[in-house]
Amino acid sequence: MKYLKNIKKYISLIIIAAVILSVPAVSADMQQALKPQITASAFVLMDGDTGQVLLEKNMNEKMYPASITKIMTVLLALERGQLSDVITMSHDAVFSITHWNSSNIALDENEMLTLEQALYSLSIASANDASNGIAEHISGSATAFAEQMTQRAKQAGALKTNFTNAHGLPDDEHYTTAHDMARIMSDAIKNPKFLEIFSTEIYNMPPTNIQPEARQFNRRYSLISGDFTYDGVIAEKTGWTGAAGFTFAAAARRGERTLVAVVMQAAEEISRRTDTAALFDYGFNEFVPVSFSAGEIAKQNHVIDIAEGLSVNTRLSAAEDFNALILKSLSKDDIKIKYIIAADENGRLQGRALFMLETGQTSRAGTDNMFAELGEIALEINNVSRETLENAPAEYVQEYAEQRPVIFKIFEITGIGVFILLFLFLLLIIRKHIIIHTRKKRKSNGRAVHFRSNYR
Repeated sequence: MKYLKNIKKYISLIIIAAVILSVPAVSADMQQALKPQITASAFVLMDGDTGQVLLEKNMNEKMYPASITKIMTVLLALERGQLSDVITMSHDAVFSITHWNSSNIALDENEMLTLEQALYSLSIASANDASNGIAEHISGSATAFAEQMTQRAKQAGALKTNFTNAHGLPDDEHYTTAHDMARIMSDAIKNPKFLEIFSTEIYNMPPTNIQPEARQFNRRYSLISGDFTYDGVIAEKTGWTGAAGFTFAAAARRGERTLVAVVMQAAEEISRRTDTAALFDYGFNEFVPVSFSAGEIAKQNHVIDIAEGLSVNTRLSAAEDFNALILKSLSKDDIKIKYIIAADENGRLQGRALFMLETGQTSRAGTDNMFAELGEIALEINNVSRETLENAPAEYVQEYAEQRPVIFKIFEITGIGVFILLFLFLLLIIRKHIIIHTRKKRKSNGRAVHFRSNYR
């Protein structure tokens, strides 16, 4: 019958539309499948400029770093010493290294070398004896230098790190996390000399007062040189001890994007490099930048309820833009801004804008666990009187979120909401055709019947 043909036509159109609408959900699943399979016990992939975590596993668990400790050793030495400084190796600096398989460059007591030469030996040959010499030269003792390393790490945001030596050999109280090491590396690569030292493939150290022959250092187990390289690596450091397993920290740059990857407790030497390369591929290939201008972040006529009966009409402004990376399957619309106004210990209001991915989008964004947060920036609170600030209770905290209409969230998940609406629309069309066909049939029999619909 004719009306059945029309119904089939509409059903076909609905099916085609449903297939088209399901494409974003398939793409999201594909994006999830593109996540690299990392074998290390802990790792983190981080934006080197903003500190945004793109992917991680156990990144906050305390672990032994082994020789990636020397990233902090070199950074602190560069900041507190001069490259031309002359280091004289003490008895303790040479002979306190008792591990039979410990990396060293065979320095001897009273041997003299420059700080620059020692730094290259740390980066390329992972020289533990030179690490001790640097520590004593900069701070007077290995213990004092380790304490300064810990303090400098905290300045870089590494709050779960404690160093007890400059080389990274096993010590129960010498630990860090993958996230902390990524923060330290991000800080270190801002130093041009650090980049030079940690990217050099071969270094020839001239003869010393004791060693008549030059020493040549060749970078091994590297992403910069050798049989397994990665394009764009600008700094790297390897590490290994029996307790730490294989560790690796590296930074890579392509275009305007700088990424930092840290792998800890890898089971094999090659896997720490393949893991790191896979993380870099993910960061460079699967993410796109997104930006919010300061004007987009600002809020005009923002009412703050300080206390019962006390409210203030104010303005929130941002001093800078906000930049982040999100997966290609997402867009700027998937991010919401949460405005947080809080009073500090002195009762003065402070504001910040927290940028978050919509609930349920976390895995699609490449992040896990708590990392739905992309980052935050400070806000200035304008048009608030000094008296109001002083009267604000210290415990006051209020959050404001830019919420998108609920109806949007129905469509964002997998397209099911749209399909349901289209299915209901199809039922209405089918019912209409049945009614029309029935009327025509009955009129042809000379009996017109009036139908009443409950649909409005």
